[in-house]
Amino acid sequence: MIKENDIFIVTGADYTSEGIGLAKVNDFPIFINNLIIGEEAEIKITKVMRNFATGKIIRFTKKSSDRITPLISETIHLAGCQFTQLDYAKEVEYKLSKVERALRVIGGISFKIEKIHAAKNPYFYRNKTVLPFGKRKNGKIYTGLFRHNTHEIIAMEKTHLDDELTSTVIAEIRKLIEKYNYEIYDEISHTGQIRKVMVRVSYYLREVMVVLITKDEQISNLDAFCRDLVMVCPNVTTIIQNVNSERTNVILGKKEKVLYGHGVINEELHDLKFTLSSKSFFQVNTLQAEVLYERALTIAGITKNDVVLDAYSGTGTIALLAAQKAKQVIGVEIVKDAVKDAEVNAKHNNITNVKFFKDDAGAFLTREIKNYNFSVVIVDPPRKGLSDEFINTLLKTLPPKIMYVSCDPATLARDLKKLTRKYNIEHIECVDMFPRTAHVETIVGLILKK
Repeated sequence: MIKENDIFIVTGADYTSEGIGLAKVNDFPIFINNLIIGEEAEIKITKVMRNFATGKIIRFTKKSSDRITPLISETIHLAGCQFTQLDYAKEVEYKLSKVERALRVIGGISFKIEKIHAAKNPYFYRNKTVLPFGKRKNGKIYTGLFRHNTHEIIAMEKTHLDDELTSTVIAEIRKLIEKYNYEIYDEISHTGQIRKVMVRVSYYLREVMVVLITKDEQISNLDAFCRDLVMVCPNVTTIIQNVNSERTNVILGKKEKVLYGHGVINEELHDLKFTLSSKSFFQVNTLQAEVLYERALTIAGITKNDVVLDAYSGTGTIALLAAQKAKQVIGVEIVKDAVKDAEVNAKHNNITNVKFFKDDAGAFLTREIKNYNFSVVIVDPPRKGLSDEFINTLLKTLPPKIMYVSCDPATLARDLKKLTRKYNIEHIECVDMFPRTAHVETIVGLILKK
């Protein structure tokens, strides 16, 4: 019987789906942050649940040759940064095997994935970040990320994933919060003014959006705050106040006010221009997004005769790229603001053979299949994967090709198990969109069985 505070010597055997080290004591799983496969460590049990326990490393008795010194030492303690201490080549290798195992175990699919596209630089790639604020007893403001499984902020001057321009801008924001004596929000007492800051950076055009997330709408000296920030950070082209007065972990509130600029920034992707608002979905790794979309559309083999459905179309990135190859593209997205962004992006790029609809993808396909003879269906769903309704509709309407872009191997395997009743898997590739984390993108090409 394992109890809290028990001490064990364990060996790293695997990783959880979130990249946490996994060891076993008498076949009982122990999750241990910062433990690499093959390493031995003395651990202390910190919590015991019904099906697993968590442990903390006291000391290593054997370190892996795959362990590296993290670029920023604090990152080994952060949520969502589990591979910061692992050699990048080994991280990529593990991610490929993770996808293959999910397909085999969950989907019953044995498929050798030949290629995973590693990032040229696994650091400083994120074009969007959201950071909380903290305040020291001496009045100094700090930003950082949460310690794994806690709400404790680990103070960091910069992170190892965010665009370095983001860190420069946030450093100036901290100074201005001190200058204007703004109160930092406390989630326990629900007091204070400034909750978090969100920063978006366009990789190619170097435009910066700052979203100051506040509890209260009325904040003094915001005009002066904006003026000072733009003076020291000329790349900042727009500043937005987002008001979130609720007791919630949801980051953004419903009300926004543009304080400076036009409320959007511009980015380029494969020579197309995209306008991004604060709530626009856009892949956080611009360079790897270009790889992902180029490979997906190449595998799809779209021609000038194809009518394409882009389900979960977001701000229209894939749809607009596909429209350059296809006869017609229909994009379907449930988020109203994303549909508006997609329409603006189509207009800016003078692309006329694409239409966007605000609708549920499954309902749209069921209703409109008689009006559109879709030859290719592209799906890029959130982590939860495809809905049963959408899969059932695909299996009834039977478009000749399906291109599935997935950010979660488990839900991908689940969905492919259903789709392969009527489809053959033709091709699978992976793209490491999120280096130094446990997440990976997978592209699957499916062809209707004859």
